[in-house]
Amino acid sequence: MDMPPSRYRVVEQGRRLVVIDTLAGEPVRPVPSAPEMPGERRRRMEAPRPRDRAAPPLRRPEPGGRHAGGEALGFTTARWFDDKGPRTIRIGPEGQGQIAVVAAILLVVAIFCIAIIGWPALFVLGFLALNPKTRGGLRAAATGWLSALDRGGG
Repeated sequence: MDMPPSRYRVVEQGRRLVVIDTLAGEPVRPVPSAPEMPGERRRRMEAPRPRDRAAPPLRRPEPGGRHAGGEALGFTTARWFDDKGPRTIRIGPEGQGQIAVVAAILLVVAIFCIAIIGWPALFVLGFLALNPKTRGGLRAAATGWLSALDRGGG
């Protein structure tokens, strides 16, 4: 059994290939494309236009925190944890290392209290922290430690 003849055939006319519909007997016209959407238009790329004069340079804000006075970290204390507060202390690189170690230890203790001992231990620690004598002792210890960290000598 032979295949039926194809509806279309391709012929060369004037050095161009033309598709001819054998049922209609004339060349196939290209299907009109879908209308172009506004977002699909090509945009022209233009270089920025030079201005008449250069814009004034922006003022850089004064450095704060770690970059305020070189390599030292500037830290402002508060009265609730520092007997000499509020004051701004300068903490050098060695002091920054001590602060990182203390923060890591406090994080481990907090995780231990929550995971192993549970929330009742946090309840007891809350009462201890609200006791005025305990708070005074912790504040005095924090003041001594912050004064030792102070780059200027306290």
